[in-house]
Amino acid sequence: MIKIIVPVAVLLLAFGLAFNTLRDMYVKSRLEAQVELSKALANMEKIAEYRYNLKSGFAVEGREEVISEVEGEKSGAKTHIKGEMVNTPVDIYYIDRTIYNYDSLSEKWLIIESDTTNSEELLISELNPLSNFRIRAPGTVEKIGFEKIDGTECLVAACKTGVKNELLDNFWQDFDYQFWIDYNKGLIKKARVEAKNKDSFETILKIEVVFEDINKKIGIEKPDVTEKKE
Repeated sequence: MIKIIVPVAVLLLAFGLAFNTLRDMYVKSRLEAQVELSKALANMEKIAEYRYNLKSGFAVEGREEVISEVEGEKSGAKTHIKGEMVNTPVDIYYIDRTIYNYDSLSEKWLIIESDTTNSEELLISELNPLSNFRIRAPGTVEKIGFEKIDGTECLVAACKTGVKNELLDNFWQDFDYQFWIDYNKGLIKKARVEAKNKDSFETILKIEVVFEDINKKIGIEKPDVTEKKE
């Protein structure tokens, strides 16, 4: 009896795996890149809390120059980034219209009052990574394929279009975007953009961001400015 049960169990397992594979292939084949991208971008705008890794830089005549490489976290209107910008260590909080910027030379927190509640208006794209990827409606979105990001199967989509970002739009053109879309949840896991400088086509801007802990509870509190950092 056992000799019969074992082959049957193996057969059922193989059938189940094959069914799941075929179902996954069917779902992927039905995905429309333009629809999935529009849905994911709209969903990202509604998300209040997430962490991210952002890297930006230039490519000039084949030479790569890093502008910034930061880890960030957002919780509503509160933002915190830490890393390097223009070869300088940064640790910046933006909370309640106030910027807290740690100065590594004086080992003190510099406090700068702002007249805006919107980090985007500070013209620091590292404080709001989504501002780099608010695209104008593209005529065509290309379905590149599929790739896993942190274990999540993602649809890779690409398009050439403009951007709804005044700072970027003033200095750059020919925006070339790629998005890694978690199509099961309708979210962006990773995004990349390249653009040409309007005054020098040989200068290429590159920005890449990876999103993590989307919709997870993230607590951000202003730093204790009375004490030196350890």
